[in-house]
Amino acid sequence: MFTDSEATPARVEMLLEVVRSMSDRKLDSSTIRLLLQPEGLPARTSKSDQAGRAITAARELDLIEDHADGMIRASRTRDNRSARRAVVEAIDDKVLRDDKIEPWFGLFYAFLLGRDESAAAGKEAGDHWEARFEREVFGGAKQPNRFNDSKYRGFRRWFRYSGLGWHDGEERFHPNPYERLARQLPAVFNSERDLSIDAFMDRLSQQCPELDGGHLFLRANPNWDRSTRVISLGLSHALVDLHLDGVLTLNCPLDSDGLSIAKAAPPRDGVHLKSDRVSSVRYAPAKGTRING
Repeated sequence: MFTDSEATPARVEMLLEVVRSMSDRKLDSSTIRLLLQPEGLPARTSKSDQAGRAITAARELDLIEDHADGMIRASRTRDNRSARRAVVEAIDDKVLRDDKIEPWFGLFYAFLLGRDESAAAGKEAGDHWEARFEREVFGGAKQPNRFNDSKYRGFRRWFRYSGLGWHDGEERFHPNPYERLARQLPAVFNSERDLSIDAFMDRLSQQCPELDGGHLFLRANPNWDRSTRVISLGLSHALVDLHLDGVLTLNCPLDSDGLSIAKAAPPRDGVHLKSDRVSSVRYAPAKGTRING
């Protein structure tokens, strides 16, 4: 697993930029190490391997590939995406949709999201969540390559980078999958523009299994009760924020029996947000203007 190593998002992005820029020149792993981790760097020791960790992460994310001649090339020869977008979309496809590379990444995020809690920084917080995750998800049974403090620290960094939430001034992570949800909206709506809230949530849980109702979410939150028709705090905030930014329109009539976003305390605008229960959702692909509720 790369998220608990020295493979930070910035290093993986930098590696991809280097590989792309040297597509027609000799570039093997030793050359990458010389470029990204040259002799003379402060605090560099014989055990330092930031470049090697970045290479491993990029391989696991299928961003680079090894050729028979020993050269390393970008997996996509023609790719107009920014390095950041390429890395984030690889996380969507290789990490959040599939837990083979990172078995605890999406599962722990779903665990946090389902409990409407935030995650503080520091070893004490890491130990706290390690114990709770093992006890509440696995009944205290020891797991191979178990979730621990080092993974916790790495996850917090990659969660923010992946658009799954934000850090406040005290470095506490708050789940809010705004960017993650925004990236998946075209797939959720497909060619449609209006969906009932139930259809929207069903499709969303298929595209984002770590969010409410998805298979990772259900594994992490076995006691989740769909019948309450209440959306988690983090996802409620993401939906309200997307509404305020004009990306989505949440239709919340006064007589709605739809799903509740009350945890996010949505502002009443007298037009669409008349209650805290969503009946339907409209997608507006063009970037809208933020509405001040």
